[in-house]
Order: sequence, then C-alpha cells, then structure tokens
Amino acid sequence: MKNKIMNILKKINYIKTYIVLLYIIVAQLLWHSRGYVIDYMLSKATTELQIKMLNVVVNIGLALLLTLILIALIITLKRHNKAKEEEQKNVQDVGLKNESGEYTEIIDILDGEEENEFIYVIDSKNISIEKLRARQDDVESAYHIDVHYMTPRIPTKYINVYATPRDLLHPKLFQVTLNDNLLDDFLSALVVGSTGSGKTYFTHQLLGKIALNKSCNGEDVRVFISDIKNEDFRQFKNRPNYYGINAIDGIKEVHKILKERMENDEDNEDKETIILLIEEYAVLLNSIKNKSDKEEIKDMVADLLFIGRSKKIITIVSLQRADAEYFVRGAREQFKKIILMGEISDTQKKMLLDEKKQKQIREVNKQGYGYLCEDGKMKVTRIQVAKISQKDKEEIDNIISSKMV
Repeated sequence: MKNKIMNILKKINYIKTYIVLLYIIVAQLLWHSRGYVIDYMLSKATTELQIKMLNVVVNIGLALLLTLILIALIITLKRHNKAKEEEQKNVQDVGLKNESGEYTEIIDILDGEEENEFIYVIDSKNISIEKLRARQDDVESAYHIDVHYMTPRIPTKYINVYATPRDLLHPKLFQVTLNDNLLDDFLSALVVGSTGSGKTYFTHQLLGKIALNKSCNGEDVRVFISDIKNEDFRQFKNRPNYYGINAIDGIKEVHKILKERMENDEDNEDKETIILLIEEYAVLLNSIKNKSDKEEIKDMVADLLFIGRSKKIITIVSLQRADAEYFVRGAREQFKKIILMGEISDTQKKMLLDEKKQKQIREVNKQGYGYLCEDGKMKVTRIQVAKISQKDKEEIDNIISSKMV
C-alpha cells in the first residue's frame, strides 16, 4: 500500500498541488473571516429583516465567489494538462527519443536576453547536442518554437534551447527585391486563397521575384501567363506570352516546349527557364465544357508538374480551393511549395498538409498574410506580403514584362 501511495505521489505535479493548497488556505481564511464582515454590516442594520438579508447575501455571495474561483482554477489546470499532453504527442510524432525510447522533455522555461526570446531547458535524455541540432526542424515542430541556437547547460545533462515561441514571431516579409532564401529550390508552387485573401497580390510579387532572382543568377527566363478571367494580370495583355480568355492555349504552348525538351537529347541546363503562371486554374477548368478537352488540360498540367523540374519549367498554379478533382495522377503532391493565403478552412488544411504541418497553423490570417509550406521541410513559415507603392508595382510589371517575349 505504501509503495502504491509513493508511486501516485511521484506522478503528482507539485506546482499544481501547491496551487490547490493555496486555494484551500485562502478559501478557508475568507470563509472563516466572513463573520467579521457580517458583524460590521449588522452594526449598520436597523431592522431584523435587514439582518437576515445581510446574512444570506454575505454567505451566498462568498460561496458563489469561491465556487467561481474554483471553476476557473480547474479549467486553467485542465488547459495546462491538455497543452502538456499535446506537446508530448508532438514530441512522439517527430520521434525525439533516445535509443531506449525515452522522449525529450522541457524541464523549465527561462527569460532570454533578446526580445521575445526564451531559454527552453530541455532534458535531451542523453541525445547529444549535435544530434539535436541536426534535428532542429523536429525540435521546432514539437515545441512550436523558432530556434535561434542551442548550448549545453553545464554542469547538468540538460540543453539550453534559445528560441522564440511561434505565437510571438513576426511574419517573414515577402518582398521582390529582398535577398532571402524563400525561393531556394523553387520548382513549382501552389497558391491557395479565397477572394480578398491577398492571393493575387502575392502571386504578382512571387512571379516578379522569381523572374528577378533567375535573371540575377545569369539565367535566361521566359514567362507565360494564363489568366482566364482576363482581369488580374491584364496589364500584360499586349505581351506575346499573355493568354486571357484563350488561357488554355498558354498551357498548351508550354506543354509543347516540355515535349520538345523531352524528345531532345541535348542537355537542358543551357536552356532558358520557362515560368508558367496559371491564374484561377479552377475557373479555367470549369470554363471547358467538353469533358475530354478538360481532361487533356489536366493531363498537361500533371506532365508539367511531374517532368517540368528536369526540363527547367516552373509551374505556378493559383486557385481558391485546391480540390483533388483538378489534379490527375496525384499531380497535386508534386508541388514543392504550397502557399496558403488568408484564412484557410480545416478542409483545405487536411487536404494539402500532413498532421504535423496542420498543427503549426494557428493564427487567423488577415489579408496579405499567409503560410509557406515547403516539401522536405517540417517547419511552416508564416509570411507577410510586402505592401508596395504604385511605382514599385510598375517596376515589378516591367521585370515580368521584359521576360514575356
């Protein structure tokens, strides 16, 4: 019996125990001191009815107050339990454990020196700091933090992880001229967002950023735009590679280039980079009445996504809902970057992201804010599209236009 009690006590969170004990002490003091309050108030009463009413009001009022405090305390402790359980599940999901199957655990959280920086004291369960650094993406995903660096906590076996909670992170600015790593290994992209999310605003800057980035790296670039609504990119309507109501022809033209490169034995490294933007892809498909013609376009887009990488063809698809029916042969899985703009429904998140990435999407994005999800990276990056002036917009247009020849 004694061993059983000791085992139970070991499992008790002592901080919670102290909180509950403190509540009991304070509640007892308040309840027993109510007599002083009643005596004082009775001295002001003039009738027997007032005396009875005061007794009832003080007793019921204090009992109600203590009950509400207790309920709030229980809810708070339950939330803490739930957060801790979720954290532990995340650690298990990413497999942060040693050879004996013991999982890492946060022992303490201390204030850091920088703004919004905290020191997460982690019991690594004898996992070396080198191995933990190599799995930084997993650490960030498990504890929902953005890691700055790690150091050993001498003389203990713990590791200090200097990091910022994701909830306190400023979104990463997405800007055309900004020299960053957001376009690393850029091969294809899916941009999803409802009306008013800033999807088109982002896509315009994305197209300009890729064209500028490729040009600065010494690559020849040619841009094609298929804009079925003949609206969002109509400023390019006089350029050779702009396709409005004939948006299908733009896809066919790029697919033709793909086929030529597939049939050609020459090295594609020396060839120009082709960038195809398909704006409002779902609207485009729904505008095709003939079923076989619609399936043909789906097949072409699938070819571009499956094979385009090795043939220096980049495909950007923009639409409001990335339903599976728009992508044949599992082509939707071929997007190397997925950008979710604005508020995204749970259905869309489940459709496009694995469970680990879904958990990282917590904030409700307003217009111009979104999430960048990259293939092969567990970490999801929250982004904010830079606000640009009319002059900046014209400069981006000039960059894109110069590549539409």
